[in-house]
Amino acid sequence: MSGYIRDNIFNIKTDQEDANALHAEIISGVRLKGAPLIILFCAIIIASIGLITNSTAVIIGAMLISPLMSPIVAMGYSIATYDGKLLKKGALNFSIQIMIALVGATLFFSLSPITSPTSELLARTGPSFFDMLIAFFGGAAGIIGISRKTKTNVIPGVAIATALMPPICTVGYGIANGNPNYIFPAAYLFAINAFFILVATFAFCKLLQLKQAEVVKERFNKIVKRGIIIGVILISLPLLVSAGYVGTATYNQTALTSNVENFINNEVDTDSTIVMKASVFEEEQRMRLDLIGEKYDPSKIAEIQSSMADYGLGDYSLEVIQDIETSLFAYFQNSNNQGIIENRIVIH
Repeated sequence: MSGYIRDNIFNIKTDQEDANALHAEIISGVRLKGAPLIILFCAIIIASIGLITNSTAVIIGAMLISPLMSPIVAMGYSIATYDGKLLKKGALNFSIQIMIALVGATLFFSLSPITSPTSELLARTGPSFFDMLIAFFGGAAGIIGISRKTKTNVIPGVAIATALMPPICTVGYGIANGNPNYIFPAAYLFAINAFFILVATFAFCKLLQLKQAEVVKERFNKIVKRGIIIGVILISLPLLVSAGYVGTATYNQTALTSNVENFINNEVDTDSTIVMKASVFEEEQRMRLDLIGEKYDPSKIAEIQSSMADYGLGDYSLEVIQDIETSLFAYFQNSNNQGIIENRIVIH
């Protein structure tokens, strides 16, 4: 049964393009003159405009026409097939494209009258572990799609998913504005996408058993494998550390929110008095409750405060606001200037 599934349902060699035709197609994508060069310039301008105007649709358009993925695929393919000449050509082409994109984006943002950051720019400054997974599986889908006799819409989807042009243009924005908070995170995101597309291409070219050079030195094979392993570790380690930190922080905040909610429901809220907003200041170890309804006397407030330890909040001081105007103001006030806060428990 497992053999049938492997050889029929999940057989990626079905409808595989001829090795020579695939080789020629990948080589043609490495060329950087004429139309590909003009398309690169167009993609840089379109992506930069989309980032500065906060237009997702425009950015997607830049992703679709960007030729940045072709030399990455060529490099992964050349490593898998031990084609040193194609590897050098692909690496040189990719390096030139990066330099052109950086210079073009930097000039655009230097001349642009709009300099304020947008959410689309900010979105390229927070690489995560998921970006690594997206790049790898996007690259895998890409090489499988390229190696088919019948072409599908896989490649456009991969271009959108792996998103190479927006991060490199964001680096240009950071350079133009002298802001390292945009330069380094966006460059890291670009490196993640490019490297794991390359790794996925290499891995699936091996699975497809594509034609290799006649003479393969065992020493070269070991160097390639070792280089990929070291690269995966160096690039993914910061992501794993970040994911662990974010996961721990998220867990702690969720636990704190749950404790505060239980405390409010069990000890503070009654039929005649309710909490409109609970503000928790973690660093200051302080909680503020804005109440509306029947006022509590000092003894009741002291009783409520003494019960905080039962909910893991014993280290927090308690401030109770019972003035209705102050409470209403605190409830409708929005520290992020984005409208009414929907949740009554806010962790600061």
